Amino acid sequence: MTVFELRGGCVALGGREILHDVSVSVDSGEFVAILGANGSGKTTLVRTLVGLVPLSAGTLEVFGTPLARFRDWPRLGYVPQRLSVGGGVPATVREVVASGRTGRAHRLRRLGRADHAAIDHALEDVGLSHRGSDAVATLSGGQQQRVLIARALAGEPEVLVLDEPTAGVDADSQDTLAGALGHLAGQGGSVVLVAHELGPLADLIGRAVVMSGGRVASDGPPPEPEGHHAHVGHIHTHAHETHDRGHPSVLEPRTFDR
Repeated sequence: MTVFELRGGCVALGGREILHDVSVSVDSGEFVAILGANGSGKTTLVRTLVGLVPLSAGTLEVFGTPLARFRDWPRLGYVPQRLSVGGGVPATVREVVASGRTGRAHRLRRLGRADHAAIDHALEDVGLSHRGSDAVATLSGGQQQRVLIARALAGEPEVLVLDEPTAGVDADSQDTLAGALGHLAGQGGSVVLVAHELGPLADLIGRAVVMSGGRVASDGPPPEPEGHHAHVGHIHTHAHETHDRGHPSVLEPRTFDR
């Protein structure tokens, strides 16, 4: 089954065209990296795929359904660029991860056994089972990124879309994130992620879509790392794309609850 099918996609933000005639498809079970320099349109592309940025031209289908008619959002999990999940709210790690069950659980009932089991598994996948009762604000940046991913995994999505999940994250957290994503892929799930370099994810990625100037420059096997990006322990710290700010907070209602 095709998860995403974008044909001739164009996106304009602030009166400036960011994506130009982009066509990309992602099939079920694929692990796809979206690569490219800052400002190449990577983040805009993934935000378009999950319905957060509207098309100005072109068509998009999600699981074979035109985006305007798609309603089964719990099938998708989305993790934005790394941001602080403390937000001044004294939420615990488990409370934040539990918010990822919003799309699966009925709003008027308490979380049931299946919900708690999914939360437990998500925390275990990202190596934070022992931190469930800790305040999120006390965690390191890498651990907070793990919380974001656990929140998405708790919803038991069929496809997980992540925007630079390893950017600025320590090496140990990068390895843990790679293990969690590898587990999802091993269960037949699809993964689409934005990255500047692949790092510990390199062995998982089967395909790379390289963006340049808002267009698809290449689509095929991932490129081999070069220069200092190829060094073991290299941690990405480049600035994010400036035209894709304002991601929803992890403490806000689930992105796909519409």
